Amino acid sequence: MARKLLGTTSSFVSRTRVYLTDGAVEIDEIEGYVGTRKRVLFDEVLLVTLDRRRRATSLALWLAMALLVSMPVLAVGLMRRNVPPVDARPLLVVALVFAVPFLIGFVLHLALGVDYVTVFGRRSVAQIAFSLRKARARNVFALLRERVQEAQERLRLRPAEGGAPVPGGSTSAA
Repeated sequence: MARKLLGTTSSFVSRTRVYLTDGAVEIDEIEGYVGTRKRVLFDEVLLVTLDRRRRATSLALWLAMALLVSMPVLAVGLMRRNVPPVDARPLLVVALVFAVPFLIGFVLHLALGVDYVTVFGRRSVAQIAFSLRKARARNVFALLRERVQEAQERLRLRPAEGGAPVPGGSTSAA
């Protein structure tokens, strides 16, 4: 089976792509120009989780951008108030119009959060982030849980079918 992209995760300095293969989850981590590949074998998976988080840095950035774009209009309004008396309501409306897209982003992130599907292996961890596609996150979680369950069930049944080798038995031929 060819690799199938499950999802990605990004930060300021790195990008991570997670792929599904026959017997493992492959993680491609790209930092600048350097890439590394890791695998979490389905036989070695310890835990698969689905959780929702709110990133404090994203919330702070949304609010900071709302303040950044509305502050010049409010500053002009405060400076103009001292010279001739001016109605401040139109300036507040303009500042609010500039800030509304960022406030909508803040509220959406606060309400929806980011769903993470995480696969914990013995030696490595694969994590996929889903910002808006919540149903896709649940589907990927169910797919991974199913594949891990099948692989570990095969591993558990394998010694029972073939019979375990007898410890200390000889294999010499005469």
